Amino acid sequence: MTQTRRNLLLAGLAAGVAPALARPAIAQSRPVLRVQSIGGLVEKTIREEVIPGFEKANNVEVQLIVEDDVTILPKLQVARGRAPYDVCMMDNDKAILGREMELWAPDVSSKLSNLGAIYTSCKPPATANYAQMIYEYGLVYSTDKFKTPPTSWNDLWAPGVVAAVPHVSQSYGLTFLYLAATLNGGSATNLDPGFAAIKRLGNFKIYRNVSQGLSLFQQKEADAALFYGHRAQQMIEAGLPVGKTVPKEGTFGQRTGAQIPKQTANLEGAIAWVNTTLSVPYQMAFAKNLYSPTNRNCTFPADQEKRLVLGEAHVDSIKEAPWKELLPQRDAILDRWTREFGS
Repeated sequence: MTQTRRNLLLAGLAAGVAPALARPAIAQSRPVLRVQSIGGLVEKTIREEVIPGFEKANNVEVQLIVEDDVTILPKLQVARGRAPYDVCMMDNDKAILGREMELWAPDVSSKLSNLGAIYTSCKPPATANYAQMIYEYGLVYSTDKFKTPPTSWNDLWAPGVVAAVPHVSQSYGLTFLYLAATLNGGSATNLDPGFAAIKRLGNFKIYRNVSQGLSLFQQKEADAALFYGHRAQQMIEAGLPVGKTVPKEGTFGQRTGAQIPKQTANLEGAIAWVNTTLSVPYQMAFAKNLYSPTNRNCTFPADQEKRLVLGEAHVDSIKEAPWKELLPQRDAILDRWTREFGS
């Protein structure tokens, strides 16, 4: 190789390698924050309306990890030294289970400037997470079948009604089993009456996820169910013959929010993210898609207010199943469910 060719080759390598070496150095100048989220509209909202502003305000790079929440706790449990996420999106039942497994960082409530505006029932110690949205399980029904709104959960057992029953692999399925038990003299530690009550429904259909539940109503294959109230509202606004009501026994629901693994690599960034999820702008971004806020300072036009769960009295009235008693039984419940109702 001549000296000229050698110089040209070295120059070319320098031109190609130098930028490749420089790019990681630039990227590494900002700390990384790994945020786990569920998919769908939640992921879309976070990517488009939250991450850009958060990265700029906090000088971090957010890596959004889209993963179903059922896999989070096992991964955290086997993690050694460093958790695979810095912040997790958790339903309260799974956050309670994670607390029992000692997976979470110590309570950071004192460092969250937005926590004071959160409804009491949606923050520690009432919850094991820092809740950013609340779901209400209403009694959703076919207006073709029910000429007047049902008034009790017991109306699911009315003659001729085809009930949609949520699978117990989901938190709302465990909630329905518990509800069926308590309506018939049982309790969280005596679920036998619940299993017996479901068998008495006769012609019922089991749904394993929200999409299946929606399909049952859309195809007019179910007349009533314990189902997400905001999903019912979407069906109502789409013109389907569906209604929703609050039975005299009250409603159950779920508080969904964030938690910080104790092995986080970026505690400061995680606290900033959690505080952002509790803010008015963050929660109002989600409210556009009918995710009800936990921040009492969120305000909406009158036509949107009636579509959401708002106000301390309403939010606090939404009960959660007694997870401390139910969760330790989950494997046994699933086994029994499979034996008696199939997978």
